[in-house]
Amino acid sequence: MNEVKFSVRIKVKDMFLFLLQHSYRGASLIVDVLITAGAVALLLMGFGKDNPVKTVALLFLALLFTVFYPVQLYLRAKKQVAGNAVFQKPLEYVLNDEGITMSQEEASESFAWSDVFRIKETRSLIMVYTGRVYACVWPKRELSACEPQVREMFQKHLTAKVAGRSIKK
Repeated sequence: MNEVKFSVRIKVKDMFLFLLQHSYRGASLIVDVLITAGAVALLLMGFGKDNPVKTVALLFLALLFTVFYPVQLYLRAKKQVAGNAVFQKPLEYVLNDEGITMSQEEASESFAWSDVFRIKETRSLIMVYTGRVYACVWPKRELSACEPQVREMFQKHLTAKVAGRSIKK
């Protein structure tokens, strides 16, 4: 049986990057960019120059999605990693013809390849979604030597729609 085994330890940076990817996408990203761009444009045009309350409000809107929200996500990631026992020890993964098995100490969970509906890849993460908000997050630094075998498993067991949509070949 063809099998790939690896272990993953999620760090604060990994969780932060996952939360950023999950938060800044779709319609919410467009709205955030429009609000930020609008606030910056109004500030540059001098709107509210005579009224400090308007200036502060526009400055707050300009910084809300570009500074404050990412800082909040980082703090949430830090709290989540520090406060959740799952992230204190490495998670062991086994990919085989049946699907993906995730285990840690005595606990184990498996799901079939048919349960995977999206794979998203960034420069530093591979995220395997089995639900709208549930994903296995695999830092590439943890995969290192077995990353080609992981990609091979994706190509072999996932439909072209899922395997090819977000994974770089």
